[in-house]
Amino acid sequence: MAEELKKGNQFEGKEEYVKDVFTEIADYYDEMNEIMSMHMVQGWHKFMMRKAGDISGKRCLDVGTGTGEIAFHLARTAGPGSTVVGVDITPRMLELAARKEKDLSLPVSVDWRVGDALDLDIPDDSFDVVTSGYMLRNVTDIQKAVSEMHRVLAPGGKVIVAELSKPKNGFVRYFYDIYIARIKKKGRKYDQGKAIDGKQPAYDWLTSSIEGFPYGEDMVKIFRAAGFEDARFYVKSFGAVNIYVGSK
Repeated sequence: MAEELKKGNQFEGKEEYVKDVFTEIADYYDEMNEIMSMHMVQGWHKFMMRKAGDISGKRCLDVGTGTGEIAFHLARTAGPGSTVVGVDITPRMLELAARKEKDLSLPVSVDWRVGDALDLDIPDDSFDVVTSGYMLRNVTDIQKAVSEMHRVLAPGGKVIVAELSKPKNGFVRYFYDIYIARIKKKGRKYDQGKAIDGKQPAYDWLTSSIEGFPYGEDMVKIFRAAGFEDARFYVKSFGAVNIYVGSK
C-alpha cells in the first residue's frame, strides 16, 4: 500500500506522454483551466499566497510552473528584492509564460527554466518558499518530487502545493462526477479526441489522472515522509482541490 501511495497513477512511458500532452494543449491551457475550475483557480492561488505568509523579498520557486500563473502570484506577493524562479519540463509552456509576463507589470522578473521536478538542478536549501500547482499527478514518482521540494527549501521555509482531489461527500461527489464528464466533452473542442503517443487524448488524461492518485491524508503521509513533519491540507471547492502546506 505504501508503494502505491508513492507511485499514484503510473504507466510505462508516462514522462514522455505527459510532456507531449502539455506541449499539445499549451495554447489553450489557461482557458481550459478556468473552465475546469469553474473559474475558481485564481481564488485557489490567492489562498496559497495567504498560506505562504510574509514572503516579501524572499527567494521563491514554482515547480511545474506551466504557463506561470502561480509564479506571477509569487512575484506580486514577494515584491521588489525577491527572486522568483519557475521550472517546468515542457519548453512550450515556458515560452507562453514568458510571453504572458511581458504584458504584466510585475515588481520582479521571473527566471524561467526548463527542468525536471524529480531532479531539480538547484542546490540544497536555496529557496524560502516552494510552490506547485496540479503537477504531482503528472510525475512518475510522487515521493521523489515532494522530496526534491524539501531538499531545495531552506530551513524555516514553507511549501504550498495545490492538487486535484475527489469530494468525499456522496451528494457533492454525484455532481462532481457529472461535471467531470462534461469537462471531457468540452475538452474535445481543443484536443479533437486525438490520441497522443498512442494513448488517451489530452483531456481524457487530465480528467482521469485523479484515479488512483493519493489525496488528503494519504498525500499528507507523502509530505511527512519527505521531511515535512507539520504537513497538513486544506479542502477547497467542496473537496475538488486540496492545498498542502508544510515547513522545513
